[in-house]
Amino acid sequence: MNTKIIFNHIINQMSKLDSKQISVEEAKAQANLAKQANNILNYELNKSIAKAKFENLVINEIQDNF
Repeated sequence: MNTKIIFNHIINQMSKLDSKQISVEEAKAQANLAKQANNILNYELNKSIAKAKFENLVINEIQDNF
């Protein structure tokens, strides 16, 4: 699954809605599913970016000097 596939699905659903092959309610449900799928893709992308960015990060132990 990628954003291109999601976008194509949305375009197909819009065409079906225009030709009354599906109801408005079904189109809304499909749009919500596409939104959720896109959110998952964005989460995975951001997670990969964060891993790459912080892969070589060295965290020094902080000691209190009291």
